Amino acid sequence: MREKLKALIKSHYDIIQRLEDLLDAQPVEYVTRKKHFKCAETEIVKTVDEVFNTNCKEGSRRHRVALARHAACYFLRQHTDLTLKEISESMGNRDHSTVSHSIKTFKNLYDTDEGYRIRADKVKKVLENKKL
Repeated sequence: MREKLKALIKSHYDIIQRLEDLLDAQPVEYVTRKKHFKCAETEIVKTVDEVFNTNCKEGSRRHRVALARHAACYFLRQHTDLTLKEISESMGNRDHSTVSHSIKTFKNLYDTDEGYRIRADKVKKVLENKKL
């Protein structure tokens, strides 16, 4: 039993050593979000409301409102410098994890629902014309 523990400790030590070597060898690069264009927060929300024909900041759980909110969260994340927390506050004091979930849901709906993709592409096209 003692020999197994020594072997386990040695293997963990080796892994830690390799990780330290990797960290020392490569310079630290900060990940930045890639934006194709920037747009104002108010323009994004207004455009999503117009295309989805609803108020995405409404506190309702209705399906139509939730779909618009997912799109608004996604476009706010992609085309502004707002953090998840700032987006959550602008969308009605939701939690930052709710915004993260909305973005994932948007991507899933965009890939699987043709009608949703058409509306999202329409929002994107309108926003490209209003970019900063």
